[in-house]
Amino acid sequence: MAVIYHEASKPHERVMFNVAIFHFFVPAILFGTRTPWLVVTLSLLGSLAMIASIAYQAHSSQQQTELVKAHWQLAWKRCQYLLIAYLVAAVIFGIGWFLLSMQADQAMRMIQRSVLGWFSLLPISLALVALIVMEGSALVQARKGVMPADMRL
Repeated sequence: MAVIYHEASKPHERVMFNVAIFHFFVPAILFGTRTPWLVVTLSLLGSLAMIASIAYQAHSSQQQTELVKAHWQLAWKRCQYLLIAYLVAAVIFGIGWFLLSMQADQAMRMIQRSVLGWFSLLPISLALVALIVMEGSALVQARKGVMPADMRL
């Protein structure tokens, strides 16, 4: 029975790994580089790869118990929140970039782009905090063998 509970906790561990590595560790290491696009690109690509692996497991879990399958699907559902946050951040950044392209003063444009970058990270930051709380709770439930209430199959 403990093996099943361990298998049920894997999707939530993978989500937490994604948050820890690609949203905290990689940006912290690359923060001092002179190429900010590298921080964004590596973090985003790594995170999308992890989310894709979770989606794959959630949709191709024929040989798993209902408990394990429900936890994979719950992790995928919560990863969709992160994908939505990525999209909202990209829209905010895109609209801001377009509006700032009309700024005549080059020095002021650079300052405004820096502020815009921080504001566009806000949806992702809020989604990460929510994911950490929700996935921490789901991880505890999975390790106890509790079926997620909203994911009964």
